[in-house]
Amino acid sequence: MFTTPVALVRLSYLVNSLYADVCAHHGLSVAQAQLMCVLKDQPRGMGEISAMLRLDKSSVTGLAQRVERRGYLTRAMSATDRRAITVSLTPTGKERTDAFYDEVSERLTDLATHIPARDRDHLTRIATLLVLDDNVPDVFGALTT
Repeated sequence: MFTTPVALVRLSYLVNSLYADVCAHHGLSVAQAQLMCVLKDQPRGMGEISAMLRLDKSSVTGLAQRVERRGYLTRAMSATDRRAITVSLTPTGKERTDAFYDEVSERLTDLATHIPARDRDHLTRIATLLVLDDNVPDVFGALTT
């Protein structure tokens, strides 16, 4: 029997490996996919993205520039604050992000298909409590409770 730390680290390894595999399949780095996923549902400011990805602003700027060169996002001056930059997905970026998101979601769902539905629901409740307690940002979409 695993201890909680061992189980969580091994689960993290499993999820991270799956995520990286899907990134590679879509020609994205993990960081690029994370950026695109935080923009999946709405444009965001650079400061907000920096906080969500837990990266410094210069790292986010470089990452955004690389994704922008690929044609997946645009950066524009904020309509309300000329010093702020708003980042949003292009139609191509939205299409790529949705395909990536759907594949990751499907593969993660497949991981748990052999677990009885009641246990899957329990796992979801526990994982939700953990991320809410630690204020994990909506890096892969908002939680539904």
